[in-house]
Amino acid sequence: MAALVSTAGWAAAAQRVLGQSWIVTPHGLVEPADARRRGSDPVLASDPAPALRRRVPSVVKTAIKDLRTWRRARRFRIDPVGPWSGDEVAFVWQRHELFQDAGLRLAAALGVPLVLFVPATVVWEADQWGTHRPGWGRWIERRGEQPALRAADLVACGTDEVAEQVHRLGVADTRVLRTPTGVDLDLFGAASDPAAVRARLGLDNRFVVGWVGSFRRFHALDQAVDAVAAVDGATLLLVGDGPERPRIEQLARRRGVATVFTGTVDHDELPGYLAAMDAALVLAPTGAGFHYSPLKLAEYLAAGVAVIAPAVGQLPERLTDGVDALLVPPDDPVALATALTRLRDDPALAGRIGTAGRATAETEWSWDHQVRRVLDALG
Repeated sequence: MAALVSTAGWAAAAQRVLGQSWIVTPHGLVEPADARRRGSDPVLASDPAPALRRRVPSVVKTAIKDLRTWRRARRFRIDPVGPWSGDEVAFVWQRHELFQDAGLRLAAALGVPLVLFVPATVVWEADQWGTHRPGWGRWIERRGEQPALRAADLVACGTDEVAEQVHRLGVADTRVLRTPTGVDLDLFGAASDPAAVRARLGLDNRFVVGWVGSFRRFHALDQAVDAVAAVDGATLLLVGDGPERPRIEQLARRRGVATVFTGTVDHDELPGYLAAMDAALVLAPTGAGFHYSPLKLAEYLAAGVAVIAPAVGQLPERLTDGVDALLVPPDDPVALATALTRLRDDPALAGRIGTAGRATAETEWSWDHQVRRVLDALG
């Protein structure tokens, strides 16, 4: 989901900055708005795995997935003659995936730079989340990741930690640009009236604590449930879907936390849900690194909702505690509950933080800003 939404963000920004862009997929050309809709399509939500598949060892499922990824990548080729013919193409942008080289080949055919966008190196990130490739992980890195990384003219990484992994795989730092996740300021800039959403979801007269994303274990939603349980008058609004949702629903019932689960919503409707929140959360998993640049954080800031985030990774470098966010220690529900109570009891503070967050998004967090930085780096 995040892959489609972030790709749409880059493409829409390139249209604004350069005048035109094209998203090319194995299924043909896609407009940015359509990519956003696909990224929030309920069919992308994870269904519970059949009992037979659950009995298959995870290492076997990973190996099968790698084989399918290789086959899909081999079939994906782009004809250099396309709607861009006759235009002055500034660069080809490719999202980093295992074995993917369609953008690399297109850039070579057009004689233009290749920008490889790397939210994270694939094998390393999977290992961080507990998905291991014993015996073939290093081979996958060499054959499935290094060729595109080493061929790219510019490697755009979300964080310094990802840049370190890119360097480990043989990319000189002179070809690496840090490009944290951005946001479409226009989409999240229009003032939204929260009354309709709050009334429809039964949130009137409640302090609404929100979170957006896919329900996965590394999103640490247990912390949100534990923290909200300690805040009187609070309701937890969870927007999204995923494999962890049934467990979080059960945990919320057990803790007696008033919680609204929306399921997957259209990305274009997301600003209305954010407007209904009094505070929005970013969470960090227990005992794990925080190497990614969260899409949700950029969208929270652009929507002007007060953000509470963990003081981990590069977030303390990009956010100022007490100004455009409240920063708390990671994996600390007590500190999180204290910050939520502070915002509940001081709506003026929440308003100031939300306003400052929007100002920060306008100067540093837009996709347009990242596209311009790419152009500057390419010279």
